[in-house]
Amino acid sequence: MRDGDVGAFLSRYSDLALAALVVSIVGMMIIPLPTWLLDLLISLNIAVAVTLLLISIYVTDALRIATFPTLLLLTTLFRLALEVSATRLILLKGDAGDVIHAFGNFVVAGNLVVGAVIFLILTIIQFIVISKGSERVAEVAARFTLDAMPGKQMSIDAELRAGHIDHDEARRRRSMLARESQLFGSMDGAMKFVKGDAIAGLVVLAVNIVGGLTIGVLQRGMDLASAARTYTVLTIGEGLVAQIPALVISTSAGIIVTRVASEEEGSHLGRDIAGQILGQPKAIAIAAGLLALLAIVPGMPTIPFLILAAILGFVAYRLLRPRTAGAGVGAVGGGDGISTAGAGLSGAGAGMQARGPRAGGRTGSEIPSPVLTPIAVELGAALSARLCPRDDGAPLADRLTSLLRPRLFAELGIPLPLLRVRPSIGGLAPNAFVLRLNEIPLGRGTITSDVQDQDQQSDSRTSDAELAAADLADTSRLADDLLILLRRYGHEFIGIQETQSLLEALERTHPALVREVVPKLIAPALLADVLRRLVEEGISLRNLKDILGALAEWAPSERDPVTLTEHVRTALRRAITYRHASTAGVLSAYLLDPVIEETVREAIHKTATGSYLALEPQLSRDIVQAVGRAIGSGAAAPGGGVGGDGGAGSSFVILTSVDIRRYVRRLIETDFPKIAVLAYPELAPEAQIQALGRIRI
Repeated sequence: MRDGDVGAFLSRYSDLALAALVVSIVGMMIIPLPTWLLDLLISLNIAVAVTLLLISIYVTDALRIATFPTLLLLTTLFRLALEVSATRLILLKGDAGDVIHAFGNFVVAGNLVVGAVIFLILTIIQFIVISKGSERVAEVAARFTLDAMPGKQMSIDAELRAGHIDHDEARRRRSMLARESQLFGSMDGAMKFVKGDAIAGLVVLAVNIVGGLTIGVLQRGMDLASAARTYTVLTIGEGLVAQIPALVISTSAGIIVTRVASEEEGSHLGRDIAGQILGQPKAIAIAAGLLALLAIVPGMPTIPFLILAAILGFVAYRLLRPRTAGAGVGAVGGGDGISTAGAGLSGAGAGMQARGPRAGGRTGSEIPSPVLTPIAVELGAALSARLCPRDDGAPLADRLTSLLRPRLFAELGIPLPLLRVRPSIGGLAPNAFVLRLNEIPLGRGTITSDVQDQDQQSDSRTSDAELAAADLADTSRLADDLLILLRRYGHEFIGIQETQSLLEALERTHPALVREVVPKLIAPALLADVLRRLVEEGISLRNLKDILGALAEWAPSERDPVTLTEHVRTALRRAITYRHASTAGVLSAYLLDPVIEETVREAIHKTATGSYLALEPQLSRDIVQAVGRAIGSGAAAPGGGVGGDGGAGSSFVILTSVDIRRYVRRLIETDFPKIAVLAYPELAPEAQIQALGRIRI
């Protein structure tokens, strides 16, 4: 029969074999067994125990042997049945087979007291140390597993909503979670079997000795010494053949419940232990030194300690040498000075920093990342030498990140994209800088440090404090210019991944809201589109709770992102009003003439894919010029980019009807990027409106 045929045969009739095994175990307690069969079953018990121990060592995860609690029950029942059968043979015939007799004589070695002491020691180790510890670990693991189930289920649901996993993967993970809870719950109870088995071994030992002496002296006419020698040896042998497999199985159970799943696929316990211990060569080297010191202590055996110290020292040397060589190579192959610093959510307290690629560490087989750098700051030669010593832009990237992250989150409620500082490749003035968003230059400037000029023109020394102050001022200037760019273009960095990060931060405090809205009512892509439109007009996402609340109300009946954005803006009317009102709570506004409103309304064309504004070019210019005449040439200078305050807003707004608000905003945003266009429903009821005039063609 081939191997595959054997496996198929065992798999087909495994249920019958298990039922026959359980019935046979129960029958062993009733039917007397011959000594040869008892020897075979005792050998089988030892083989099963050793096999389970090896399986527990090589298994990669506790769920790979989820039947272990049932195996504990069956093996415990099997050992108890063997003890009953062996006790019957010992008391009836004074003989329990070759295995028990050999164990008894080998351990006793002619001294019954020694045999009894060894048996008691093994039993105490089994009962107090192994079983008690494994029982406690199983109890704690079961409780912690059950306590962690709701959080793990929420994590699976969140990944499913975010699209990171599909429904089949979510179903598989939920199934594994349920199996894990059942396993550790069953292990908590199954360890009681092992503990009870140890207690039963002590009781059986006492019963066998008392019963054997009674039968030998009273029924068989043996003297007390002969009866003690015969029955005590057999009893100790029987106890050992039961306790040693029990100790082995208890150890395997302890390994199962104390095992932490490895991060590496296919790893086993031996590899994990070796990797984690050998991963600390300094500790091994210190241990070798301590052993060497013990070797020279008077009275201590020198040779054993020196041998162990030499072995540990050699191991530590071999482990430390590759690290030293690797550090030297890293020092020689320096980088290109490109550094990055990323940021997570300031409000959630999350932060992330990444270092850029090093030229010396790149191999020819590496494929460059297809993702562009979101924010890049290129510095001229002189500016780079002053702000980035040793061509290392990491400190400057860190400082810019620490300055920008809280300000950007406070204003717009969005995470800071990845930021990189690097020297200009060429074509840039020494003290100039270029700000790039997705590698596109959108801002330029020049920073000339007065302290540096003074130091170059005179021989007097500039103090460290003055240099530090100058560097801080230059860094603040870069941060201010970057913030202006991010105010104007920050909406371009709001995608599905950033939206998921915002949802995860909100889910920690409002899990039910997130769970009911995304993705049940609105898809992540549609939500990202709405958030992007809000940030584009300077509306902060810090109040994400109210944003999701508005979407929960309107998303079931509306799928157009533009219309949904208008509904969300209405829900955020107090925040919008407060942002544009003065400190006295007065909102200064220009009103749009009804003629202009009707002209814009008639020029809106709706199609199956959306709506757009189709105004004649001359009419568009007339409206823009009317806005300029009404507000005055100095009230809001056109511009943007690095030179202007592109997002702080002006001291007034333009009010219009809700159905044309977004089109009016698109119409004037190029010439007047700082002027907000609001609809009447977006005003808080308690707002005080101060009409500054009416915009007419």
